[in-house]
Amino acid sequence: MAAAEMFEITIIGKGGHAAMPHLTIDPIVTASSLILNLQSIISRTISPLDSGVISVTAMNAGDAFNVIPAHAVIKGTIRALTEEMLLSLRQKVDDMAHNTATVHQCNVTISYSPDYYLPSINDPTLFPWSKSVGELVSHEGIVRDVEATMGGEDFAFLANEIPSTFFLLGQGSGGEHNMENYA
Repeated sequence: MAAAEMFEITIIGKGGHAAMPHLTIDPIVTASSLILNLQSIISRTISPLDSGVISVTAMNAGDAFNVIPAHAVIKGTIRALTEEMLLSLRQKVDDMAHNTATVHQCNVTISYSPDYYLPSINDPTLFPWSKSVGELVSHEGIVRDVEATMGGEDFAFLANEIPSTFFLLGQGSGGEHNMENYA
């Protein structure tokens, strides 16, 4: 599973009445630009053979029809299959946020989660043994490998300290017709 980081970007502009936008520094325009700019990081700054995801998952600004707010907040997540790529993408998000804010004459603050999630990596010695145990209890006598996913898992903190393996267990509906989908 992926290394994962959460971010919150606050864009500070200058609010004012919507009838006089020339007297404001609009953080919504800046946030909109930043959201689009962030999408270019994955497609234009890392190799297509590497994996990474930057998802903007929330944008909040203002609460009135006729007021340009003084600030906007963007939240999201960064994910990668290696810690090195995660840290590289985090730096690119930071750079993009500061540069976009500067272009729009805004200020920006960025906060990240206190501890980013490490990638969950199965111990290469323990995994074959664990897989053989799983095969013993499987209905079909096999354990299926699952493609890597960009899901983050706090189990990675444990696996970083103690040799570990991570399994996805399926329970199914309990009916025989569904057993082929589960170990």
